[in-house]
Amino acid sequence: MVLTKAAPRFVVLGGAGAIGRIIVRDLYESNSKNQILVADFDEEAAQNSAKTYRSRRVVHASADARYPSRLVSVLRDQSIVINCTRHQYNLNVMEAALRARIHYLDLGGLFTWTRRQLRLHRPFAEAGLTAILGMGCAPGLTNVMAAAAAAKLGRVDSIRIRVGGIDFNARNGSFTFPYSAQTVVEELTLPPWKWSGGRFVQTEPRTGWERVDFGRPVGRVWLVMTRHSEIATLPLRFKAKGLRYADFKVGFDRTFVRELMKRMRAGWSIRDFEELPAPRSAPNDYEISRVIVQGGKQTIVMDCHARSNAKWHACAGDIDTACPASIAAQMIVAGTIEQSGVWAPEDVVPADLLFKELAQRGLTLTDHAAASSRPL
Repeated sequence: MVLTKAAPRFVVLGGAGAIGRIIVRDLYESNSKNQILVADFDEEAAQNSAKTYRSRRVVHASADARYPSRLVSVLRDQSIVINCTRHQYNLNVMEAALRARIHYLDLGGLFTWTRRQLRLHRPFAEAGLTAILGMGCAPGLTNVMAAAAAAKLGRVDSIRIRVGGIDFNARNGSFTFPYSAQTVVEELTLPPWKWSGGRFVQTEPRTGWERVDFGRPVGRVWLVMTRHSEIATLPLRFKAKGLRYADFKVGFDRTFVRELMKRMRAGWSIRDFEELPAPRSAPNDYEISRVIVQGGKQTIVMDCHARSNAKWHACAGDIDTACPASIAAQMIVAGTIEQSGVWAPEDVVPADLLFKELAQRGLTLTDHAAASSRPL
């Protein structure tokens, strides 16, 4: 099927996956002119996903991110590719986007890949194309929240990002992954990066445990420092404003972490974890993403509240990851974001417009200023 050239044309690569399918849903429901190509390595899954819409606006294709040359034909004549594949394929998809001459957006590169991707700024700029790296929730929304908070301060000493949630369906002793098994394993086993003393510093995996009170309904949650893409870009943006410290911590049940490490020591692979059965009950959870930006004696705290969506059969983390990606991609295609080159979300995504769009999707953002004497 040929997509209408006059309409915005979105390729969701990995569109049959957990996050990709929600991006497709948001693109479909947010603008009746959007044309969506569900592209996936699993063509049958892509076809089944596209068929559920019973609409000429949603079609499918087979796509393999391992081979940029083959991917070009899938991307050609589209407006933008939203890359939901594993981060080790990000450079491949960017290469294909350049050759197909379309815009690009992804969900993050777990610090290392993001740093490599930034080197493609010049080729994208020369081609007149826009690429945004890490435009989900964290990274993505958290980056824009940090920029919005920093704009209220004359100087920026520290940026701390904290994400925690509660699953109302969770059962004691259950061993299930809140999101991609590969990402969880890498977050808990790879040395995290932080920005400390004005430079990038690596720390030991599974360190920096901290219990944070997110308020109702999440309450107090144990968080741990993990490798994340925010730390790859925020220091570049705010070093000139005095940034001396930045880190990222996410909530993990400590029993889950111990069991994960026990199984890994017993020889479990990522593939073994990926084959574990997923929970079948309807999603019923809540997530809060918090950004704390300190400058001098003033601190700005911003929270984003997300809840599961039963209609979309999506958990809170699916919603707050997919919706920012969909919104930003539509901003690029509409020309609201027009800077050519490779950018981090904090560089080009307009905070006010993003927050307004998220509110229409049921995500609530709050912020307040408080006196602070917390040392760096």
